[in-house]
Amino acid sequence: MARTIVDIKEKTETAEERGFNFWTDKMPCWEVSHCTNMVKSECPAFKYPFLPCWEIEGTYCKLDDYGADGKDTSICEMCRVYKTYGGGRPIQLKLMGRGINASLKSLEEIVKS
Repeated sequence: MARTIVDIKEKTETAEERGFNFWTDKMPCWEVSHCTNMVKSECPAFKYPFLPCWEIEGTYCKLDDYGADGKDTSICEMCRVYKTYGGGRPIQLKLMGRGINASLKSLEEIVKS
């Protein structure tokens, strides 16, 4: 049976409530990448540390100047953080709609109104 985004959200929120942190005993992506405070304040990888960055839609690394929507994980496959902690497992996005791209889209809609 396929898991729905609602199921994943509920499991994700449960992990968040329990205080689980994927990055415990690991060097977080924002430290490896030397992210600035501005990037960390916007990036969901820093805001939601209970999941690895490659499983979160709209992280700073997944966006580019060419209209990327934050769902393309091909950049993760080349990233040293994923190579170190991903275990070579296939990448599946588990946290949707909370990334930088979602925030920008909601701001654009407010400006249009």
